[in-house]
Amino acid sequence: MQRIFLSLILLTMSSSLPAFELFGVNINETDRNKLRDVIRNSGANVVREAGDDNWYDIYDMSASFTQSKRLFVGYEKATGKFAFAEYQLPFDYFGMMLLRLKAKYGEPEVRYGRYESDKLYYWQIDGIDINFKQEWADNISRLIYSSAENLQALQQGYQQFNANKFSESLQIKETYY
Repeated sequence: MQRIFLSLILLTMSSSLPAFELFGVNINETDRNKLRDVIRNSGANVVREAGDDNWYDIYDMSASFTQSKRLFVGYEKATGKFAFAEYQLPFDYFGMMLLRLKAKYGEPEVRYGRYESDKLYYWQIDGIDINFKQEWADNISRLIYSSAENLQALQQGYQQFNANKFSESLQIKETYY
């Protein structure tokens, strides 16, 4: 009887977990236009928004989030679904940010790189992958939120775009005699 009761409590708790949010918006249910509006309204300055040849938006976050210089946000081209958001953070902010992420998402999975100092902290919440790492060579930290399915669609679209662009550059547009 206790096992059934405990199972029901755990089931209720897991089904009532909040959806993953970025800027207060459920990113699994939003689209490009709505998320762009929310980011702009947060005080971010638009550096560039994606268009025909650009595959992701770039925002200057220094006015609204003092620890971040840039925010990159990508969407699946055809549907406008969220694919990724990447913050560039100061290198020396890493420790504080890691503590904040642990407090919010729990203990991460740690993935080691080539060197002891190459660590990637990884969480998966509500279908969103969260990666946090330091890049020693660039003297920055990166915090990346991504939807694996939509990111893959964005990358495939980008590869196709580049392949088409390359094949067009090979076509001869003038006849020579």
